[in-house]
Amino acid sequence: MIKGMSKTASLLVAAAIISTIPANAIDYKKTNTQEGTIYNAIAYKDGKFYIDGNVNNSEDSANYLSNGKLNNLSDIDSGSSVENYGSKYASLQNGKYFIDLTTGSLTDKSIKENAEDDAATALRKNIKRDSDGRYTSADASTLKSLADKELLGNKFSTPWYGIQYTADKTTNGNATSLNVYTDENGNYIDADYNIGSLRITTNNGSTEKTATILNTNDQYDGAGATKIISASVSSTNLDVIGQDSKFIYRKAKITVTSSNSSVAITKINGVTIAGKSIFDASVPGSISFNVIQKISKAQASGNINGVKYANSVTSYIISQDNGNALDSNHTLLNNYTIYNDKLINYSISGNTIKTKTITLSSKSSYNYTNVSEQSSEVAEVIDNKVAIDTDVNGNLWRLSGGYLYKWDDNTDWIKVYKVDGSFNKMFVYDDSNIVIWNQSQEVYSLIGGQVSTTNNNNTPTVNKGWVNTTAGWLFYNNDGVQVKGQWLSNNGTWYYMKTDGIMAKGWIKEGTNWYYLSESGAMKTGWFNDKGTWYFLQPSGAMKIGWLNDNGAWYYLNENGAMLANTYVNGYKLGSNGAWIG
Repeated sequence: MIKGMSKTASLLVAAAIISTIPANAIDYKKTNTQEGTIYNAIAYKDGKFYIDGNVNNSEDSANYLSNGKLNNLSDIDSGSSVENYGSKYASLQNGKYFIDLTTGSLTDKSIKENAEDDAATALRKNIKRDSDGRYTSADASTLKSLADKELLGNKFSTPWYGIQYTADKTTNGNATSLNVYTDENGNYIDADYNIGSLRITTNNGSTEKTATILNTNDQYDGAGATKIISASVSSTNLDVIGQDSKFIYRKAKITVTSSNSSVAITKINGVTIAGKSIFDASVPGSISFNVIQKISKAQASGNINGVKYANSVTSYIISQDNGNALDSNHTLLNNYTIYNDKLINYSISGNTIKTKTITLSSKSSYNYTNVSEQSSEVAEVIDNKVAIDTDVNGNLWRLSGGYLYKWDDNTDWIKVYKVDGSFNKMFVYDDSNIVIWNQSQEVYSLIGGQVSTTNNNNTPTVNKGWVNTTAGWLFYNNDGVQVKGQWLSNNGTWYYMKTDGIMAKGWIKEGTNWYYLSESGAMKTGWFNDKGTWYFLQPSGAMKIGWLNDNGAWYYLNENGAMLANTYVNGYKLGSNGAWIG
């Protein structure tokens, strides 16, 4: 075997020497800079944009861009306000007009007010029908205004609203009002009933008992006494920190109370509260603690006094996994965005953005906030506004020093695009639909779209560099010729353009070798985990098969490239991490 391995190692060295593809490929794309003035802009999906400015050698105007064509919106004053609203609209001139970004159609109907009124009418109908003593009959019959009651959510998310109803009976720690969240069709949940599952341990000096508290309406047994333990939750619309398609996330304070002075609360979800500063015992008989709640938008099959409540709620105590308070490097910041069940937490001061990721976690039935290390970086600033944005999926973006960065949902920023160093404003829909510009320098870049223009000689504008289409990314060389059916080196990163010119992603076979292209199209090298299976991609990008010496440790990759582990190969034992151990 030693001879065979030496031969394998020498071949690896040779492959590394003769490889024409760099091992340290940089995984970002370079954008094209166009001349033109943009005052305001909104990016939307499928290469559709609202652009206010002069990007076609014409007068300043408001335009809708789709399929490379600019359609002038003559009713809109150039330089007027613009703001995205709902799942597909932009509000123009302080809500005087709305444009449907899927079609470009313009209306002077008040889309936002109409949506709020329709939701309020549907909510009153449903609450009046359902409530049987949960809310006062007078309040249940009231048409409540939902103006400015929209809950925080990701960009272009379907609106949800928060409103309060007056409690008719003693519940939720004698709260006088209860929070209700509703969608635009009046499908609502009472957000103050279900609190998930809290295991509360009590002690009366001689016995100990643990009860599971599920809601804020019932009373539960304690050590040596019945129906003495209750819970309440307090929160407002301002405490809602975000939402995704299935859940609403909010900060709240939960208070657990023992009505029997001889029965003390000693543990929350298995964690002893004594000596833990996160548990506030300043009110005799009560323990309060701050949580982040993940509340399902779906209704439970049951009801409380006729009213629908959330199908599921999980309350995560703001603490470390052992119940200790978060230290100074992990304390929570002011702003949130939700991506892939994680909370991206950030704050902005001057041109500095501090960022961390909160993973809502559980350990031995103790739900807690797993907070990453904090990153501190700078971003461009113009008119006292920092070039920070969130996208439709909840990703956080930063523009700085000629690069567009995206938070990696863990502890660091990753470069996604190389852009003009003067850019200081942006609007991000997603990775493939972005507009970036500098108004004073009269330059801009459209990622995912392109303005079709004609020069004075009626010669069509030639595509250069990356162009995003509904089919995928294309690439044109400096002569405007599209690259097809070959490898492409761009800014130190290798891509493969298929025979139809579309940038490849995932596994591809070129000749006798397999390669892997990431979601951005960049060729991967080194160790790579795909759906739980480890592969090794050589410096050339080619998938390795057979014995591999990596930093002195030997591994074996089978004929499919998969690393073997916990097995024998030709009499040699491979450990759990795949390395040869004897």
